Amino acid sequence: MVIGIDFGTTFSGVAWATVADFASDQINLITSWPGSGREEGKAPTELFYEDDQIFWGYEIPDDADPVRWFKLLLVKDEDLTEETRSSEFLLRGRKMLKETGKTAVGLIADYLRLLWEHILETVKKSRGEYVIDALRFHIVITVPAIWKGYARQGMEEAARKAGMLSSRPAGETMLSFVPEPEAAGLSTLCEPGRKAQPGDVYVICDAGGGTVDLISYEIAQVNPIAMHEAVEGTGGLCGGIFIDEAFEHACKSRLGRRWDHLSKAGIKEIIKGEWERAIKPQFTPQSFKKEFTVSIPAEAFGKNSLDDMSREPYIKKGRIHFSRANIQDAFKESFAGIDKLVDGQVNKAQSQGLDVKGIILVGGLGASPYLYEHLKDRHSGAGITVLQSGGMKPRTAICRGAVYKGFLDGGSDSSGAQQNGYGVPAPISVTSTISRTSIGVVYHASFDAIRHLEEDKQWYPDEGEWRANNQIEWYLQRGDNVSTSDPIRHNFYRLYRKDFGGAFAVELYECEDHNAPTRLEKTVVRHCKIDCTLDVPFESLEDFTSAETGSRMKKMSFDLEMVPSGATVQFVVYIDGRRQGSQNANIRF
Repeated sequence: MVIGIDFGTTFSGVAWATVADFASDQINLITSWPGSGREEGKAPTELFYEDDQIFWGYEIPDDADPVRWFKLLLVKDEDLTEETRSSEFLLRGRKMLKETGKTAVGLIADYLRLLWEHILETVKKSRGEYVIDALRFHIVITVPAIWKGYARQGMEEAARKAGMLSSRPAGETMLSFVPEPEAAGLSTLCEPGRKAQPGDVYVICDAGGGTVDLISYEIAQVNPIAMHEAVEGTGGLCGGIFIDEAFEHACKSRLGRRWDHLSKAGIKEIIKGEWERAIKPQFTPQSFKKEFTVSIPAEAFGKNSLDDMSREPYIKKGRIHFSRANIQDAFKESFAGIDKLVDGQVNKAQSQGLDVKGIILVGGLGASPYLYEHLKDRHSGAGITVLQSGGMKPRTAICRGAVYKGFLDGGSDSSGAQQNGYGVPAPISVTSTISRTSIGVVYHASFDAIRHLEEDKQWYPDEGEWRANNQIEWYLQRGDNVSTSDPIRHNFYRLYRKDFGGAFAVELYECEDHNAPTRLEKTVVRHCKIDCTLDVPFESLEDFTSAETGSRMKKMSFDLEMVPSGATVQFVVYIDGRRQGSQNANIRF
């Protein structure tokens, strides 16, 4: 069984399917949640701690001040823009970390533990406990495309702490990751009626609560669909929470000191009830409504009048009467960020002579009719169609796509070890991706006075030559289109005077510059360390004679292979042409 989890900044969703389900084009969604009496595609990504109890999602009491936005805290400050670092949401999130005494990983683990319990309970109710106990699990968690390796590793640590990978009689549970926009592309581009043609390019805009991620795919073939990433994906923090923040600010500004009289339950009634459930998901400037009323709890007014006609928007009988322009203002900053991202993808694709046919909206904010109309108006002149699924589909596209990813990969765990495929025909596949960073190995090269710096020059007595240290052999450069079926491999060696016990390590480095340097510089940082174990006797290694002393040494030659795939980078070590098992390679970010 593949279980796709869309762990979002503001809401989280889950989809699942057995092999038989997927073969019959059936992906199941969880739409029933504790504390909610109606069907919902997602549950709030929120926690509330009281005494020894943890409440989550819809269970949280109305008068509580929940811990939220903790997903954003997995990213290090230095990897955020200055504007994002000072965001009200990050500041509030850090404050909540201090108040709870937990780490971001700890909070995510608490949420995933409760979510996982609900997933198991829901699936068992649907299929029966004995059936479920007999199935192996493959969990696929979606992550923002802009996340770096350490953030994904934090998610893996949280999943383990949550007990999601605990031992089961059916066998080991697999865990893998997929970028959110890639998951969206998998679930939306093979929907009935899409009629994609070879050469068509579609921009997937995953507009969520916190991040907005974009990825562009070119269709290579149809029936089944095979697509590859057309240009490097982009993303930013300009999602729905920033629209909510702008609306809350508008209410605060209009009410003034009366806002301070509101209880937490009262504020929740305005933001969650009046705004998030009523106005925001339905608003469009073309609406027949000229104004939108927001009821303010009576506690805000106390003994004072429920009317205030001194300035617009007017307050009548305890209701703020917002005009269409007032509501539009709340969307402005977020939409400006989305426009910049979408325009960037479209322009980059068109500059390469690609035919951009459509923009597909997914995610919570992606379901907004206003965002749909806004992008449609902006791009209609260029002949680009804006597409949006109906019903719950925009909100659940990510978790449904995660299920696709699980079956398409045929099972590869977080260390990159390939498992046996599930044997299910795939209606869609991603054949290659664009690298978002340059990744390589630091090595020493034969010194060349024209190409190398004098400061890197060093004499190597065993090889009997001058060499240049701090040189980098890049596996791939940022922006390269790397096919997952065409791994990249380089050969290296180590010299040993005595038996080293079989353990050796290789460090990989990365650089986000568009033109990566050829040597180790400030912009080049460590990506990860790979710990490996030699599985052949030391005596069987190739003999090597030192050029300086003539002493006998051993030379260990190995190939290091890297395959970028989705949100993970797979590393495989070969010695004497034999692939080493995944248990011999431990990737540490």
